[in-house]
Amino acid sequence: MVQTSPPTPEPKAHHLPPGSPEGLIFRGIHPTVVVEGGGVLHFPATTIIEPHCTFIVGPEASMHFGHNVTIYSGCCFRNKYGAYEIGDEVSFGPRCAIYELRAGLTIGAFTMIGAGVCISGVNHGMDPEAGPYRFQPPRCLPVTIGSNVWIGMNSTILPGVSIGDNTVIGAGSVVTRSIPAGVVAYGSPCRVIRPVGERLPATPASEGEA
Repeated sequence: MVQTSPPTPEPKAHHLPPGSPEGLIFRGIHPTVVVEGGGVLHFPATTIIEPHCTFIVGPEASMHFGHNVTIYSGCCFRNKYGAYEIGDEVSFGPRCAIYELRAGLTIGAFTMIGAGVCISGVNHGMDPEAGPYRFQPPRCLPVTIGSNVWIGMNSTILPGVSIGDNTVIGAGSVVTRSIPAGVVAYGSPCRVIRPVGERLPATPASEGEA
């Protein structure tokens, strides 16, 4: 069941017609978007969803999106049960996979999820003597991402992770444990590198570019 809130007043610049020179994206849900599963899916009227996005929402699942959320082309949101709560002004880059967060997903306002990011909330059992991994009972853990977080392209966020407000996760990171607020973190596995406002020492290359 798709629920759409009544439109709220917005600045004129937010109402760009298709193909307008002012911007490449415009308000609305593209007709190629697929919604299946019978759960509750709430999109405010300010939502932008680009082509070929998929929402598989099980009968016991719900997904609630805040105002002015942008979902770029090719994203997939899937959940058998449990709730996704997405804050205002969140963006998902192309080809994100938001996969089976059955214990819950919360993303705060103004957070940017880069292209190709995978957020997963479920692990299969891994006992080789208990039969195929595919059929072993899953372990579900929630994921919480704070406000004003930037997650770089092609990163993976694993079950049970929390990421604090104002943190930046570098591209290609594999986040296996929680990351505090206000830091730059990257790597596989992801680790804290420095406070987010701290400047690195200048290198000869960066001095020449200044």
